[in-house]
Amino acid sequence: MGKLDIKARNLKFSLSGEDKRNWFAGNPVATAIMDGSSILFPVGETYFINAVVHFRDRIEDPQLLAEVTAFQQQEGIHSREHRRYNNAIKAFGGDVDALEQRLRDEIATWDDNPLFKLAVTCAFEHFTAILADDLLSHPDFMAGADPEFSRIWHWHAIEEAEHKSVAFDVWNKVKPEGFKGYRMRVRAMALATRVFLGQTNYNAGALLKARGEARGWRSLASALHFMFVKPGTLRRTLGHYLAYFKPGFHPWQHDNRATVEKYKAVYEV
Repeated sequence: MGKLDIKARNLKFSLSGEDKRNWFAGNPVATAIMDGSSILFPVGETYFINAVVHFRDRIEDPQLLAEVTAFQQQEGIHSREHRRYNNAIKAFGGDVDALEQRLRDEIATWDDNPLFKLAVTCAFEHFTAILADDLLSHPDFMAGADPEFSRIWHWHAIEEAEHKSVAFDVWNKVKPEGFKGYRMRVRAMALATRVFLGQTNYNAGALLKARGEARGWRSLASALHFMFVKPGTLRRTLGHYLAYFKPGFHPWQHDNRATVEKYKAVYEV
């Protein structure tokens, strides 16, 4: 099964210095959804790193050990750059720190079993992988968006695609046997689905309100249109999302290496 090389690109993005509150093609709702998801990354990616690295001493395969190191490096840089992103969007309105704390409070309620934390990481990594693939597969996704915000999201998508199987490959080395392991993986995905969608939508609503862009049912209709119609990311990724529930699932069963390689060249990262 083919994979991509995992390369940590130590890039920095210029997202501050002027008011770009509607950076996504002038669409305040689409902007708030993307900004709302960015708020999740610094806390989330630290969680993912810790969950995977916890099992490093149980991995004997030198290739997988190298991939774990590269995963850790990529996610660490992602966390740093999304922290800078989140600091930049504070100028647009919204209590970003409080929204981030809301995620920390949610995480504090989760099962602290290291195996379950790894299963949760696998689930979130699947989310980011399929969303990354959708972004890279549809060049019109960010048509009209501010170039630097588009650049950070494409860079992040490339690297999420590169390391999409690392947590899952570690999971396959240490998971509980038989149905117990499958049940834990499915339970973790149920949690990840609720949290990823719930926190992102809550954040987006809070940002719209703080920015004076909340329009009641009109904002809701615009959000649903963005998610399910145009560009319709949640609709387009549903099949890949459901594939995760197959007992024999592996992230590279969806081979998108050609798409990722094309964008690596286009964005010169």
